[in-house]
Amino acid sequence: MKDEGGRRKRISEFAEGQRVSSLLLVERKEVLSKRDGSPYLSLALRDGTGMVEARLWEFTPDLEALAQEGRVLLVEGDVKFYNGRLQLVLSSMKPSEFSARDLRPHAPVPMEELTKGVLQMVEEVGDPDYQAVLKFFFSPRELEELVEVPGGKRVHHAYVGGLLHHLLSVARACLEMVSLYPRLDRDLLIAGALLHDIGKAKELAWEGLSIEYTDEGRFLGHVALGLEMVGNALEALEVPRLKGEKLLHIIASHHGEPDQGALKRPKIPEALVVYYMDQMDAKVSGFLSFVERDDREGNWTAYHRVFQRYIYKG
Repeated sequence: MKDEGGRRKRISEFAEGQRVSSLLLVERKEVLSKRDGSPYLSLALRDGTGMVEARLWEFTPDLEALAQEGRVLLVEGDVKFYNGRLQLVLSSMKPSEFSARDLRPHAPVPMEELTKGVLQMVEEVGDPDYQAVLKFFFSPRELEELVEVPGGKRVHHAYVGGLLHHLLSVARACLEMVSLYPRLDRDLLIAGALLHDIGKAKELAWEGLSIEYTDEGRFLGHVALGLEMVGNALEALEVPRLKGEKLLHIIASHHGEPDQGALKRPKIPEALVVYYMDQMDAKVSGFLSFVERDDREGNWTAYHRVFQRYIYKG
């Protein structure tokens, strides 16, 4: 069975009164008791777009065994509104061949387009030293792993392909600034844009459907990790000292101010451009994803704690 739209629905598309069929991961399972003492299943189900509380009132031992935490199930049921939030009342649960990896959210553009765009951007760099550093990190083999990396934990680019999507968007925005300010070092700008967040490849990792910080990420953060990664590459490739220091400075300063996580304030124009283009892309992505996830009626989202504002949806 499919929902009334002819396809399986994602949690972000759930609305009161719908009859839905969905592929969802069991995040939490509890066997609770009804008022008459008979058991029922209370589940927290998740996909790449959100989480929903679910109830299966017709309890059987086989269904309880099927609903293992971490397993993806094909579920059917009715979306209700209970205690101020949506709840899924299940009518059936079936095993599926899918895993958590299959349900992770993906970039809004095809992965092939992202990898092709990055490789093309690398080829546009004329400086042999900067191009060598970029090819060190963005070879076809490296891209196979980088394409899985999210660009953030929650606020922006929090999906498979998110890191490459963000890096490519920042690089393209930086090139627009070169057309306005031709005195900018175009090759340094591209290299800095594509490498400013490379430390996130070691900072963030998928755990099921959740994006979590690695031990390295919690101890050091992506700025320090990026400096270490790029610094090692500069040394191995014997990049001239001043060129390398400028590139490292872009990474160290791309958060702009110390209270925002920057190790240094931008001190070259290319670093300033990367900082602002990074901020712009992260914030626009954050705005758009929050609007997409918000299921409130009306023209305004719920209050966004990070952005400290309501966002207009109309």
